Amino acid sequence: MKTHQQLLSERAAEERRLAHNWLLPVIDGNTPRYLTKDELRTAAMRELPISKKSFDYAWIDVIEKTGRHEWYEPMRRRRKTKN
Repeated sequence: MKTHQQLLSERAAEERRLAHNWLLPVIDGNTPRYLTKDELRTAAMRELPISKKSFDYAWIDVIEKTGRHEWYEPMRRRRKTKN
């Protein structure tokens, strides 16, 4: 029988895997960056059963594995459009 700590650890690892698989096609390749980290995190958390922390760990892992270090830099501010 697994301990509570083992179950939590396995759940966290699964969340990081889900977030990693979701982020990889977004960051990998020559895809231009069009959303902020916060916007991507919100979208991922809406679609997947993951925590903010799991997304953040996956964010770092995907950037490091793809070598797309420019994704660490904040995006330029967008102009607000009038409705």
